[in-house]
Amino acid sequence: MVKYRLKLRIIRKHFQYWYPGTDVVNEIIRKYRRYIESNDFVVLSEKALSTALGNIYDENLVKADPLTSIATFIVMKILWGKILRFVFKNYNIIKLINNVPLELAASHKKVALRYGGVKHFLKPISEAGIDTTNLPYRYVSLPLRNPLKVAEDIRKNIAYKLGKFVNILIIDTDRTFKPRFLRNIAFSTRSSSIRGVIDLGAYAYFLGRIFRKYFTLYPTPVAYVGIDLGLPIILKIAKVCSKYMGSGFGRNIVEMIQALGVENFDNIRWVDMRKIYHYPALLVKVKLIKQ
Repeated sequence: MVKYRLKLRIIRKHFQYWYPGTDVVNEIIRKYRRYIESNDFVVLSEKALSTALGNIYDENLVKADPLTSIATFIVMKILWGKILRFVFKNYNIIKLINNVPLELAASHKKVALRYGGVKHFLKPISEAGIDTTNLPYRYVSLPLRNPLKVAEDIRKNIAYKLGKFVNILIIDTDRTFKPRFLRNIAFSTRSSSIRGVIDLGAYAYFLGRIFRKYFTLYPTPVAYVGIDLGLPIILKIAKVCSKYMGSGFGRNIVEMIQALGVENFDNIRWVDMRKIYHYPALLVKVKLIKQ
């Protein structure tokens, strides 16, 4: 049997921040028109897409009830902040879990419960694909309601405007854990429309962190449209591209506050989002090389 090695050529252009209302297709074409060819891959950040599409929410509008507050205290402060804190390698995550005011954490958890149910409520951070980074004040980006349709629309619009048929992959930095002994199955910590990716919420996070040697860590591929690819190739492309995209102002709200030099997220403004370059879209040229 002939074996092949995947070779990726990444073309990365920086963008200004994608504010709500941004025409994503025009932005992609403006940056990559001269490089795009049919069968190329356009890899996109879900959180940037959600923001551009206005799929965001102000958590100031949510008031946590006593039951949610008690459950949040147990999950955040006791379960993850004390009992399971050893699973975190990043000190900022522990700092975030232990220092975030309970009222704010409970409001966020209430939104997560609404969107993802109990299995996402139990996750320590980035519950249900809801993201607090790279947004001002207490806005969060929500998971795309129909990511497959969003990907299909972007693909059709690029084809209409350029006459090039590209593959579209939407990814999120939330973790997916692929068992080393299974080829076409992976356990994600958030929803995905890709076959073989099973959303286990907090349970995937627990399994992947506790039994590290049995899993390979990937970002989550949220949606894909294009030529037929197996899950292992999609995961590899997502992993490489996630590194090139970076994390904007940081991987979590603590890193974001530190990067901007403010006291808390209430001091972060929309205009601050333009202070760094962002990489929400990459162009990827893929080749299979015989080994």
